[in-house]
Amino acid sequence: MNLRWFHALLILLSAALAVLVGVWCLDLYKREDGVASLIAAVAAFAASFGLVVYDSWFLRKTRTL
Repeated sequence: MNLRWFHALLILLSAALAVLVGVWCLDLYKREDGVASLIAAVAAFAASFGLVVYDSWFLRKTRTL
């Protein structure tokens, strides 16, 4: 596994972790009804989406290396 694929794997794992944090925050929001948990969940899902977009951009940009 070269450095390019290792980087892509780490970014993908980070995106998966962000989704899990978002689900956890939604569960916390459901139980405690705090607006901070909802904001944290939205931020985690947005971060996950951003990481996936970055990963696809990175793989496209480094295809010729």
